[in-house]
Amino acid sequence: MPEHDDSSQSIWSQPELAVSVAPNTPDPSAPKVRSILIANAARRALSLSTSTKPFRLRILRVAQLDAELLDAELAAMMKDQVLEVFKLYHSNIKERFEPEITAVLQYVMCRLSIYSMGASYGLQLQNLKYRNEARHQGQLESFAIDAPLTRIQKIAHALLFVGGRWGWLRINRYSTTHGWSERSDDDWRSRLYELLQKAETLYRIASLMNFLVFLYNGRYRSILDRLLRMRLVYSRREMSRQVSFEFMNRQLVWHAFTEFLLFLAPVINIDRLKARISRIIASPVTVDLPDHICAICHSKDVENPTVHTPYVTNCGHRYCYYCIKTSMMVDHNFPCPRCGHKVETISREED
Repeated sequence: MPEHDDSSQSIWSQPELAVSVAPNTPDPSAPKVRSILIANAARRALSLSTSTKPFRLRILRVAQLDAELLDAELAAMMKDQVLEVFKLYHSNIKERFEPEITAVLQYVMCRLSIYSMGASYGLQLQNLKYRNEARHQGQLESFAIDAPLTRIQKIAHALLFVGGRWGWLRINRYSTTHGWSERSDDDWRSRLYELLQKAETLYRIASLMNFLVFLYNGRYRSILDRLLRMRLVYSRREMSRQVSFEFMNRQLVWHAFTEFLLFLAPVINIDRLKARISRIIASPVTVDLPDHICAICHSKDVENPTVHTPYVTNCGHRYCYYCIKTSMMVDHNFPCPRCGHKVETISREED
């Protein structure tokens, strides 16, 4: 039995040993030849170690969901930056061609990540990548060499993920703007609109069921991944997931700080504080205005600064009751704008 284990391990790490080298053997570095070598290595390894139980590969569900959120945030940032360019042009361009802009950005991001490296940018941050799960059935699930995505899987993913979303958004916009839902029941457009609504409902139900299954076994996080047999696995299985709480701690500190400021805001009189600081920095400025003009209304650039409901201060100057009373409530050391003395009392002017 130990001899079987040693030979099995060498075949897992070097699949070229699964076939004997003949004079006419093709180049093992070729992609098709390498895939055949990998399959042969897997079969031989399984035949040598049939007594061992298959190891089930488990991928953290939270890592897969975090990668999806990271990709969504990156796509939203890219979309916002691109749409900012169209602000300088006619405003109707952004609304008319937003589905096309979104589809192009999604294809470019997928082309530079999933279709070329087998993993999106969010997946790379979570140490994840896609593999062809159709090549990892049964005991091949934990095979050390992951089968890459085929060309058919990449094309189907582009058509369904990018083209499918674009087509669905476009047909919904067209049906809504042309009022298909308001037409008679005999009209084919009304019936097609109802079919579209039912299809969307069925898709949402299927997505919910797929998500529940994903929470149970952690294999496919979306219907598209399950349909195309594209499973997320670790890029480097020897690496453990590093969880950083730096961002969470920063958010908690900022949240506590804002809550503290909201608690202090009603307690602190901002206007009184500003008045005290201004008096410390500079002496009060007095104005010389006619007696029928309210100096406080004049300082606020009121259109009609004439004194209304006149009240007289202890220094003998006339002001509007609302202006002088509000100023005294805000600042208990409010100086008279005409003479600079502290306003202590006010009384209604006698006719």
